[in-house]
Parts: sequence; structure tokens; C-alpha cells
Amino acid sequence: MTERKLIEVLTDVCESVKEDNSGFAWLTHTGHWRTPKVVAVFSREHEKQVAQTNGWDMDFISRVNIATAAIKSKPVGVYFDSEEACKQRSGGDWDVHLSKLDNEH
Repeated sequence: MTERKLIEVLTDVCESVKEDNSGFAWLTHTGHWRTPKVVAVFSREHEKQVAQTNGWDMDFISRVNIATAAIKSKPVGVYFDSEEACKQRSGGDWDVHLSKLDNEH
């Protein structure tokens, strides 16, 4: 398996959860494809908090784990963030923002 396969399965998860109308916008990952950190991104912090309060995050983590297991990948973590937080903490620069995540976890 390769990075390309990880991107394919995560894209499938992304497209399916967008239909939930939870405020989820997109996802990304960092690290090696066998042990990625997966980041679910919401538009606003409030949407992220509501989704987590309603249990959306547990369903999302389950979907990610099922999808990645199919390609023999195991995320080292699934994290939740927002475009709003990236703008506030990193000036909207996702490369900088994600590197901060890597350093924190």
C-alpha cells in the first residue's frame, strides 16, 4: 500500500461525512501513511464543539479506523480543528498550524 491509497480511503471518509451537515469541511493527515495523524477540520470552532458534544467525533473516528484498517494503516491519533482556529493561531497558514499539532502530540 502507499500514500495514494491512504488519500483515497480518507477522501471517501471525507465525502461521506460532509453529508452530515455538522460543519465539517475537510480532512488531512500528517506523518507516514502507515501511522498517520488524521485531522478533521471544521469551518468554525463552535461547529467543532457542537459536533464533539453530539458524538459526531466518535462516529468519525470509527469511520477513519475502519477505512485505514482496510489498507493496513493505523492512525496514531485523530484530531479536530477549525479554519477559524488556524486563522487565529497561525495566520491561516495550514503548514505552520499542522506543524504545531505535530509538536503538541
